[in-house]
Amino acid sequence: MDASVVYADLNLTKTREPKRASPLSLPPDTCRCPRWHRLALKLGCAGLILLVLSVIGLSVLVLSLLQKTSVEKSSVDVQEKNLTKTTESPAMLKCPKDWLSHRDKCIHFSQDSNMWNHSLADCATNGATLLLIQDQEELRFIKDSAKGKGDFFWIGLNYTLTDKKWRWINGSTLNSDVLQLFGETTKDSCASISNGKVVPESCGSDNNWICQKELKPCL
Repeated sequence: MDASVVYADLNLTKTREPKRASPLSLPPDTCRCPRWHRLALKLGCAGLILLVLSVIGLSVLVLSLLQKTSVEKSSVDVQEKNLTKTTESPAMLKCPKDWLSHRDKCIHFSQDSNMWNHSLADCATNGATLLLIQDQEELRFIKDSAKGKGDFFWIGLNYTLTDKKWRWINGSTLNSDVLQLFGETTKDSCASISNGKVVPESCGSDNNWICQKELKPCL
C-alpha cells in the first residue's frame, strides 16, 4: 500500500504587537506661541498687578491727605472762633448804671460819707469791695474821676496792729514801689485818697468811699 503524503498549509496567525499610542496631534490651524510671547504675557500680568496696587496706594494716600486737611481746617476754625470770642468778650461786658468802667473793673463813687468799716460793708452789699489800686495809672484815673465828687475817699487799705504793716483787704501788703502813703500813720489808720494822693486817716472819720467789682456779662 502506497503511503500517501498529505501536505497541509498551515496559516499561523502571528500575534500582532500592540501599537503604541501616538502623541496627540494639534489641529492643523492651531499655532504654537513662541516662548517670548508667554514671557511677555507674564510680564504684562505682573505689570497690571503692580498698577492696581499703585492705584490702591495712591487712593489711600489721597484719603489720608484729605482727612489731615479736614482736621487742620477744623482746628483753624476752632482757633478763629476762640479768637473771635475772645475779641468780642469785652464788648459783651458792661458795668451797672452809675458805675465807671476801667480795665477789668467797675468803679463806683459813693455819695454818702461814713466810717471805714461802714464803707466796707456798703460795698459788700453791692457785691463789691473797697477799691484796690493796682498802679499809678489807676491812681491817676481815680484822681480824674473823683473831681467834683468829694475830697476824701476810703479805699481798701488799712494799717494792721498785729504786724504793723499796711495791708489791702485781700491780704496783700502795700508795695511802696507801686503806691506811696503821704502822712503820719497811727495805730487806727485807714487809707483814703485826696487830690490823687493816698493818705492815712483815722478809721473813725467820715469820708466818701470807692467800691470796685469785676465786669459782668451783659444779659
